[in-house]
Amino acid sequence: MVLKSPNSGVTRKLLDAVERLGEAEVMPDFDGILESGDMHWSEFDLTECLRKDLGADWRGNARQMSQNALEATITSGTFVKFAEKLIRFGLRETPREEYLLLNRVSAETKGECERAYRDKGIFSDPEVEEVRELQAPPSFGLASDFMDHPEGSQWGLGFEYTRESLCGDPNSYLAQQLPKLADAHNRHWENQLLDALIGYRQTYNRSGTAYGTFYGPDAAVTTPFPSGAGGPWINAMRNDINCPSDFQAVKDYLYDFRDLFHGRPVTVPTDNLTILTSPKKRDEINPRIRAGAVEHDGTSCDGGSTTYKYISTHAVAANMDVTLQAYQRLVDRIVLRYGVTRAEAEKWMWFGSDINAFIGLVYQIRPEVTRINISGEMQEKRIVAKWTSLSKGYSYVKDPMRGFMCTPTP
Repeated sequence: MVLKSPNSGVTRKLLDAVERLGEAEVMPDFDGILESGDMHWSEFDLTECLRKDLGADWRGNARQMSQNALEATITSGTFVKFAEKLIRFGLRETPREEYLLLNRVSAETKGECERAYRDKGIFSDPEVEEVRELQAPPSFGLASDFMDHPEGSQWGLGFEYTRESLCGDPNSYLAQQLPKLADAHNRHWENQLLDALIGYRQTYNRSGTAYGTFYGPDAAVTTPFPSGAGGPWINAMRNDINCPSDFQAVKDYLYDFRDLFHGRPVTVPTDNLTILTSPKKRDEINPRIRAGAVEHDGTSCDGGSTTYKYISTHAVAANMDVTLQAYQRLVDRIVLRYGVTRAEAEKWMWFGSDINAFIGLVYQIRPEVTRINISGEMQEKRIVAKWTSLSKGYSYVKDPMRGFMCTPTP
C-alpha cells in the first residue's frame, strides 16, 4: 500500500464547501473523488477536521476537555464523518502483500441470514426418450441432484482512537491501522481459499453425500489424501514432474473423470493448464517447460528402415502449454495443515485449467466497518472513537474434478 502525504489545502476547501453547501451536497461528491482516484484517502488531512471541531489550538483543547466533552465533539463533528469514509476506502486496498487466490477467485454474494445454501439440479444431465403419438414425454425435475454449501462464519476486528493517539498524529495513526485492519480480513479469506485448494477443508457435498477433495490412486501409492481406488475419482498422485511424460500421467487421470450420477465423461480442458507451486519448484521445472526444443530418438514412421530424430518444443512434446505460478504462502499453508517438512511442501503442485471452476468464495457480509458507541469502560481507557470491522462467508470446493494435486515421491 502506497500512502501519500496529507494535503491540507485541498482538505480545507472540502471543509469550507461542507460549511457553505451542507454535508448532503458535498459528501457524495467526496465519495466520487475517492472512487475516481483523483484523491487518495491518505491525502485527506484529518488535522484540519480537528481544527474545525476543536479550534485552532486543537491539541491543547483536547488535553483540557473532559472525556465526555471530547468524545461528544469528536463523534458529532467532521472528524468522524470523514474518517469513516477514509476507512471504508482504505479497506478496499490490498495492503502489504499479494493475495494470489483472493485476487483471482470471483467472489459471490449471498444473503447474510441464511445458514447454508443448496444448488439444485446443477449437475443433472437428462436424456430424451422416444415417445409415441399422444404420449407425454418424461418430466425432468431439479430436486434429485444437488450440492450443499458449507455454513458461513463471521470474523471481526476493531481499532480505537485514544486521546493520546488523537493528539499525537491522527493522520499517521489512521494510515498505520488501516493496513492492519484490511490485511487481517484479506489474510483470513486467502487462508480459507488455500485450505480449500489443498484439500484440508472438505466442503464438497453432492446430493447428501460428503466427499473429500482429493483422492489418491490406491493405498500402496500413498498421498496425504484418502485412497480413491474404487472410489469417486482420482485427482492426486505422487509425481515430481520432471519430463514431458510426467505431464501425460496427470492428463491420463483427467481424461478418466466421470460424472458421479451418470457416468459420463467430465471434460477438463488440458491444452493449457496452470500449475500452482512453490518458487523453488517453479525455478526447478521452469527451464524444462520453457525449453525451445526437446530431442527424441524415434523409429521409422513410414514402416521403412530409416530412423528419425524428432526435435520439438516442450509444448508439443508434452501435448500442452503450461502456465507456472509460484506462491510461497501455499508452502506455508501445506506445512501448517499437513505437518510435512518445508522441503516436501515445496514440491506440491496443483494443476487446473480454471481456478474459479475448482474453488469459490462466498461473501455473506463483505468486509465492512462500523463505528460503535463508547462505553464507560472505554472512557476509562481514554478512548474517544472506536470502529469495528466484520465479514462473513465461506470458501468451498465447487467441483473437485476441475483440479489435480501432485505430491512428492519418497
